[in-house]
Amino acid sequence: MAEHAKLSASSAERWINCPGSVHMASLFPENSSAAAEEGTLAHELAALEISRRSQGLSKAEYDVLIGPLNKQIDGFYTQHTDLGGSFEIMAQMIEPYVDYVDATYQEIRKEDPAAVILTEQRVDFSDIVPQGFGTSDVVIIGADHVVVIDLKYGKGVPISAQNNPQIRLYAIGAINLFDLMYEFHRVKMVIYQPRLDSVTEEELTVFHLENWAKGVVKPAADKALSDDPPYHVGEWCASHFCPGAGACKARADYVLALERHSGKDPALLTDGELGDALERAEVLQKWAKSLNSYALGEIQSGHPIPGWKIVEGRSQRYYTDLDKVADAAISAGYPEALIYSRSLIGITDMEKLMGRKKFKEILGPLVDKPQGAPKLAPESDKRPAFNPAAADFAD
Repeated sequence: MAEHAKLSASSAERWINCPGSVHMASLFPENSSAAAEEGTLAHELAALEISRRSQGLSKAEYDVLIGPLNKQIDGFYTQHTDLGGSFEIMAQMIEPYVDYVDATYQEIRKEDPAAVILTEQRVDFSDIVPQGFGTSDVVIIGADHVVVIDLKYGKGVPISAQNNPQIRLYAIGAINLFDLMYEFHRVKMVIYQPRLDSVTEEELTVFHLENWAKGVVKPAADKALSDDPPYHVGEWCASHFCPGAGACKARADYVLALERHSGKDPALLTDGELGDALERAEVLQKWAKSLNSYALGEIQSGHPIPGWKIVEGRSQRYYTDLDKVADAAISAGYPEALIYSRSLIGITDMEKLMGRKKFKEILGPLVDKPQGAPKLAPESDKRPAFNPAAADFAD
């Protein structure tokens, strides 16, 4: 069974902002998911490919390892057909990531031929977080360089390396591994998401990184492990998968309360109340979803919720055997031209079929992405403000 840190780097964004979430998480069993299993397999394949290119893994050693992994990945997708993947597709998706890692390593080797590259490296940052450790996907050390690269195989939401606590803690752990051998000055942290074609970086001085760790992370870790940790509501409740997000009292209090501001007409929301309501509504939508999921799980496990029950939801009809359906329809006198339809596969499926590189080369000029429709977002959103009038003028 895999070992897990109580204050893990992967959930650091959550417990730094809400120290009480550590206690909350302890009240719920740990659950895996198909997406998490897929990510684990992608990391194993990526580490093997990096070893083949950069760490001198022989062809014989590679062949011994790649065969079982190939079967494991295809077996996984046979079990989870809804994910629509295969070994070949996964290999195509991670290829640009492996290219990036190898190019970064070779560049550092030009300065330091003795540079070291490590994959799936356990790192320890317990000097900042009690019993803190994690596994860094790639650590490259050479001269005074520290490069930490994190692979995110998911295709849900882009994740930035900027101000990212997880990869910063991995960087601290990497520095701790080699601080007796090297005198580091700067560290580069990279998050690579191949299925979103996203590569983000952050470069900091070691001094800046250590000050952040001591001034932000350590106090939050101490609060999280205290007898009475504080709870704070924010986007981290949903985006970092707090297991208690649906049952959290602090979150319920937040979304159901509205601060009052004095205005000219008591019948209308003031500008301040409107902004406050929009902010809470964003949280409310996510809270309602997690609340529903939590209550459904409680009833299914034998704990009734007063006033609520489980009913059968809507479902869709489907053909049990496509060939037999076609034969039966044709036998009944319906022409093939009427029962079959022909259409080009979608962009995502076409990209999976060709692989990202060939897709860009062959179809790149034939694919367009129009500007998205205006959408409300909080000031904290990292996307630039959009001015429809200015866009129209530019056109």
